Amino acid sequence: MAKAKPTLNTGGYSDWGILRTLREAENAARWSPWCAVEWMQEARNRISIHDPWYDEYDKTANKINALWRSYSKYIWYESKAFWRQGNVSHAPQQIPLLSDSVYDIEIEDISDILNNVSKLS
Repeated sequence: MAKAKPTLNTGGYSDWGILRTLREAENAARWSPWCAVEWMQEARNRISIHDPWYDEYDKTANKINALWRSYSKYIWYESKAFWRQGNVSHAPQQIPLLSDSVYDIEIEDISDILNNVSKLS
């Protein structure tokens, strides 16, 4: 009996899921902060009610932020070199948490409601 030919993936574009993007961003954060920032933003933009990975995003963001904060205690860490993007050095950054942004939105919504109620009075 003849064997079926194995199908090989010879490359090309692969669309990572949200959890894989989060894992890869956490891994890349060790040596490429801008790649991690970009991938975390991509994961953040893809999180929805159909893919509710809010807690996983916040856990990964906390791990990355803790890693970047811990680097300052090492003698080999040079902030300007680590946060360089091309020829421009940037200030150290932190990944924003989704839980913080939800809280901000709720406060803004409440203030809008209060403003609308005061206009009606």
